[in-house]
Amino acid sequence: MFESILSFILNYKYIILFYLVIVILLVIKRKKLNIYAKIIIMYRTKFGLRFIEKFSQKHRQLTILLGYIGVGVGYLGLIVISYVLVKNLYSLITQPAAVSGVSLVLPGINVPGLGVLPFWYWILAIFIIALVHEFAHGIVARAHDIRVKNTGIVFFGPIIGAFVEPDEKKLRKESDIKQYSVLAAGSFSNILLALVALMLLNFAFAPLQNSMTEPIGFTFAEHLDEFYPVAQAQIAPQTIINGINGEPTTGFLAFSDKFTCLAPGDKIIINTPEKDYPIILAQNPDLPEKPYLGIKDITNEFEVKEKYTTGIWKIIYTSTQWIAGFLRWLFILSLGIGLFNLLPLPIVDGGRMLQVFLHKIRGKQKGENYYRKISMFFLTVLLLNLFYPLLKNLLGI
Repeated sequence: MFESILSFILNYKYIILFYLVIVILLVIKRKKLNIYAKIIIMYRTKFGLRFIEKFSQKHRQLTILLGYIGVGVGYLGLIVISYVLVKNLYSLITQPAAVSGVSLVLPGINVPGLGVLPFWYWILAIFIIALVHEFAHGIVARAHDIRVKNTGIVFFGPIIGAFVEPDEKKLRKESDIKQYSVLAAGSFSNILLALVALMLLNFAFAPLQNSMTEPIGFTFAEHLDEFYPVAQAQIAPQTIINGINGEPTTGFLAFSDKFTCLAPGDKIIINTPEKDYPIILAQNPDLPEKPYLGIKDITNEFEVKEKYTTGIWKIIYTSTQWIAGFLRWLFILSLGIGLFNLLPLPIVDGGRMLQVFLHKIRGKQKGENYYRKISMFFLTVLLLNLFYPLLKNLLGI
């Protein structure tokens, strides 16, 4: 018992230390906190208001233009993410083998197909994403001469975020398009941030990282079934596969080019650095005429060139690798958070945009009734997306 607790503390020491510091700061600032619904804690400040004012006035026309573009992107995103959420739930219910496309992305959690999110990547990315998101709301609001009263930090249980607080009374009196542009600005800025991160990764840091390494093959995370060929041959997960039938392959693409020419029942040799494994190929369960190995979560593996293993070159390689990894997660988190905020939910920007739209076409009272019904429907769909796979496993469905 003691050993398992100690192991947990050591594995998550940075996360524990971070939240310990947060708790201490909350205790120190307890008189300045506002608490809502017992789990939402808001700490209001004036941080960044001068920057918001200066930037919005210096680039007023550009800000207004981008705000209006953001309205179109925001509504398109709202429709797309709503459809994806409903479609994903339908697949989960009707297809037993379906995997949820919705997941809480938190540090230390292994996200299928993405790996484990490091704590420092997460906290830095969340800080940047929240700052960009909320300051975008404030900058667009000030460009339309809507006063911004406060900025601050919000704690929703263990989830930390930021907020910018415009004058709500003034905002609601503005034209619909101005309200939409202020509300959509946060998500639109997150989508733009994701695109910037992706471009930096693909056109700068990934090529630089590739120039410092040599491909050595590929690995897989797990067997799909103990009766498939690779499991039968007792090739363990994380084994580097670097050839087929004696022909070297530097990655999965090169391996796949040779593999797809084969057929079920063919006898082949899988080459690894340690030994060779003879196997008989199985049938692909979806395409019976195609061969099958029975492995999942494939990753290409690389070896650092000797030049980058010592001295200043090692520091350069390590830094490049860290930044490339961070940009990858920044893209994923910024895009995910941007789209999440466009959902027609009562707690995010998409919900407010829908509310303004329904009030306009149905009147305030009827529009509000429609808004509450739609937002509760999508809140239920979201929760089912998150927890239905868990319930299905628990109940053995």
